[in-house]
Amino acid sequence: MISHRNIGIGATLALFLVQSGAQVLRDPTTPPPEAAMSGANATPKLPAGLPTSTIIVRDGKPYLVVGTRLYAQGQTLGQARIERISETEVWLREGGVLRKVSQFPGIVRRAVKSTPLPSTPKAPND
Repeated sequence: MISHRNIGIGATLALFLVQSGAQVLRDPTTPPPEAAMSGANATPKLPAGLPTSTIIVRDGKPYLVVGTRLYAQGQTLGQARIERISETEVWLREGGVLRKVSQFPGIVRRAVKSTPLPSTPKAPND
């Protein structure tokens, strides 16, 4: 038989475990706060009021996805005109100023030197 005392102890223990182990879940698609750059090296953001964006390629043509809309080169995004879209960057012209918006600020893409795999010795024929 379960007593009221055992229920109280169980409830207290459960509350303690929930409070001590609770973590705030973070959106895995957003960069961590440490990745944010400041000052002159900061990457400009998309025009104010627009959500985060993604770049996709459809039929060989790159598009900028903002919310549920696709934007192609030459279209306007707010007050900015899309000059160029690559797989990792978008160039926007606003008020005569051309600025590059990186999809992954703080990440530098480099070519990796490939090394040949070691050959495996062949077994002798019987």
